[in-house]
Amino acid sequence: MNEVKRQGPLQDLLVIDCTRALAGPYGAGLFADLGARVIKVEPPFGDGYRNIPPFLPDHASTYEEADAGSDYGAPFAAVNRNKESVCLDLKDEHGKEAFLNLCAQADIVLENMRAGVMDKLGLSYETIRRRNPRIIYACVRGFGDPRTGESPYAHWPSLDAAAQSFGGLVHANNNLVTPAIADVFPGTLMAFGALAAVHHARATGEGQFLDVSMYDAMLAFQKSAVAQFSFTGKPNPAGLQRAMTLYPFDLFPATDGRISLAVAQPHHWELLCAVMDRPDMILDERSASNAARLQNVDWVEEQICAWTTQFTRAELMAKLDGRLPAGPVQNMADIFADEHVRARHMLEPCQPEGDNPSIQLAASPIKFMQTPTNLYRTPPKLGAHNDAIAAEFGFSIPQPE
Repeated sequence: MNEVKRQGPLQDLLVIDCTRALAGPYGAGLFADLGARVIKVEPPFGDGYRNIPPFLPDHASTYEEADAGSDYGAPFAAVNRNKESVCLDLKDEHGKEAFLNLCAQADIVLENMRAGVMDKLGLSYETIRRRNPRIIYACVRGFGDPRTGESPYAHWPSLDAAAQSFGGLVHANNNLVTPAIADVFPGTLMAFGALAAVHHARATGEGQFLDVSMYDAMLAFQKSAVAQFSFTGKPNPAGLQRAMTLYPFDLFPATDGRISLAVAQPHHWELLCAVMDRPDMILDERSASNAARLQNVDWVEEQICAWTTQFTRAELMAKLDGRLPAGPVQNMADIFADEHVRARHMLEPCQPEGDNPSIQLAASPIKFMQTPTNLYRTPPKLGAHNDAIAAEFGFSIPQPE
C-alpha cells in the first residue's frame, strides 16, 4: 500500500511509543488510528511481538533477512499499523540522547515496562520533564507505579492472564477471557488518560505522569460485581452467571449455532413471547415478571430453547426483526461476510511489503463526521524510518555491525 495522507482529529499530536507486546501498543495504536503521528521506538532487535505467528508468505525473521517482504506477524500488524519505526538502543548514551531529542518535541511518551526500568536507564519522567515541561508520560504497569500509589506487587511482572486472575475476571467466567481483555482495556484507558492530560496541559502548560495498573483496570471493568458485593457482602459464585439480575439474558441453541437474547425491559419479554407465539408466558406466574423468571429459570430456558432449536440463526434473527436485543454468535468468517461490517467500512485493506497478498485490518470504530480517520501506513518494518526521523530530529543512528 502506498502511504496516503494521515487523517483524523489528532493530527496535531506527536506520540513517542516505547511500548511492547499488546497492552501498550494497543493504546498507542488508538492514537495512530485517530491521526496522531506515532513514532515507535524499538530496541535493535525489535519488539518481540513482531515474531508471533501467523506470518505472511514473504516473511523472514526480524534479525536475519532484511530484504524480506515483512518482518512481523498478524498480532504485531493489528496494533502497529499507522506508526513509524525507529531503532534506538536506550542502554547506549547515543541512543538515550536521541530518545530525549524526540521527547523534547513530543506531546506524549508511552511505555509499558516494569516499574523502575526507564528510571534505571536514566530516562524517567522527571528526566524527560526537564527537557519538556509539557510532556505527558503515560504507562501501563501490571500493578501501577509508585508515583501514583504504592503496591506490594509493584515490581512484579504481569501479563493478561495474571491480571485477569488478580482482578476477578477469571473467577467471574471460570476461565480466561479472550481476546486478551486485560491488555486491551488497560491500553485503552492509558490512551484516554493521556488525551485528558494533554487537554489539561494545553490549558495550564503543565505536563504530568499517569499510569494504568492492569489489576486496577480489571477491577474497574467489573464495576457491577464490585457494587453487588458492596450491597450484599457476598461474592458471586464462580462461573458466568446466566441468571443473576435479568433473564433471559443468555445464549440459546439454533440449528446451526447459537443466538443471544437479552430481555432488559418488560416490553422486551412481551415482544419475545409474541414472536415465539407463546402469549401464555406473558401472564404465567412462572414467567410474568423478571423476578419470576429468575426464580424459575430452568423452566423458562426450556420453553425458549424449544422454540430456538427449530430454526437457524438467520431465521431467528429474521423472526425477531430487531424487536429486542439479539445477536447470532458469529465467528470471524461470519463477521467478514456481514453486511454491517461492509457498510461501516470496518475492514480496511492494506498492502504489506514484498511479494505478499493484500490483507485487511480492523478499522477504527470511532467514526467522525468532520475528521474521518484512515489507514494511511502499513505496519512498519523494524527501523523503517530511521534515516528520515534522525534527519528530522537532528540526531544520527549508528548502523548495526
